[in-house]
Amino acid sequence: MAQVLVVADDVTGANATGAGFARDGMRTATVTAHHVARCAGDYDVLVVNTDSRHLPADLAGRRVADAVAAAGPVRLVVKRTDTTLRGNIGSELAAALRSAYATTDPAPARVRALLAPAHPKSGRVTVDGVQLLGGVRLEDTELAVDPECPMRTSVVAEILAEQTDLAVRHVPVGQVTAPGLVEALAEGEEPVVLADAVTEDHLRMVADAAAEVSRRDGTAWLAVDPGPFGAFLARALALTEGETRVAPILAIVGSATSLTRRQWRGVADDATFVDVDVRRLDADPRHRGEVVATLAAELRRHAFPDVVVLRTASTSRDVVDLPRAARQDLPAALSGMALDAFRLGQPPSGLFTTGGSVTAAVLEHGQVRAFEVGGEVVPLAVFGTLSGGVLDGTPVVTKGGLIGEDDTVAACLETVREAVRAGRRRVSAQVRREDENT
Repeated sequence: MAQVLVVADDVTGANATGAGFARDGMRTATVTAHHVARCAGDYDVLVVNTDSRHLPADLAGRRVADAVAAAGPVRLVVKRTDTTLRGNIGSELAAALRSAYATTDPAPARVRALLAPAHPKSGRVTVDGVQLLGGVRLEDTELAVDPECPMRTSVVAEILAEQTDLAVRHVPVGQVTAPGLVEALAEGEEPVVLADAVTEDHLRMVADAAAEVSRRDGTAWLAVDPGPFGAFLARALALTEGETRVAPILAIVGSATSLTRRQWRGVADDATFVDVDVRRLDADPRHRGEVVATLAAELRRHAFPDVVVLRTASTSRDVVDLPRAARQDLPAALSGMALDAFRLGQPPSGLFTTGGSVTAAVLEHGQVRAFEVGGEVVPLAVFGTLSGGVLDGTPVVTKGGLIGEDDTVAACLETVREAVRAGRRRVSAQVRREDENT
């Protein structure tokens, strides 16, 4: 079954919310309510569009409850709301709260809704329990004359109270950013906890604290938000790991040019480096084993979309000064260490190589039959897919050491990530017999 169920009230919001989970490498699909049960076993994240934003409140609630029941037991239920809190916010939250985890065995200790309506990247933030759009209250924007859902208040608790009498406990931004957030979320008996947030870091803090509450007392959370918080909570609950865990990307850097070093400095905050001392590699046989063990450990420890980089820590001058035989053997040594690490750890989900000799060595040692060329990221930086060997089906980008501008490595890595995501989203489309007449 799916790990995560997202219930959205319109298709645009459904797709936007699903994109956050897909970025973490989870197989994600948006479906109509009619196809929930049929698709629940095919994806990590199932996003259901109930198309209920403008329905009467009671009918909207029934659609939400039916969608949750049809999906069966999942690890996390997310009720997606509009970023400006239009629609049947109260009735749909209440219906999802009643239905969430009803079929979970064993039943959770308690179920609470954690409402985090901020979407900071789109200018929606929550301060003192008030939803702001670009720093302005909703009723002071053009939403006040929205033809379908005119907004008369920005006080989130008042918006909920229009359709439900569920009690709300408010966690202001001061508590979100202070020590004791775990206790603040765990306290009280109110079925709904409303959390302020002004930045995405605030949402991450709430997600991490909520996950800790779940570990301590077994609380199951219904995440209620317009997109980012649900994905952060899934990550904090480690739902992107385990059976759905995707290996990190591996970069093998055989070039030691100054351009290569500048390119990698641009992505240093998003990468983990395993360095090879080329002088020690030539003089100390133990160094190779140390590098293999470290690389294997990093491949096990990290998950997509992380990047682990095997590189020479020395300058191009150091490489030139190596004995001729050691210099010629260096690409084979790098590829050999990578392949040995795969056997101890895990193969990567995607590959990026810099340096023609290293690329050739990886293809040879990995027993790759073919490099299926897909195109160019930039001139002379090529992307494609490997066929055959231990890396069969792995997306790859290869680049020469003197190719590109300072931002080229970042572009290459993003190309690999997109290829991995596309592969994860590609689910076998077998027509079930019962669907033939649908």
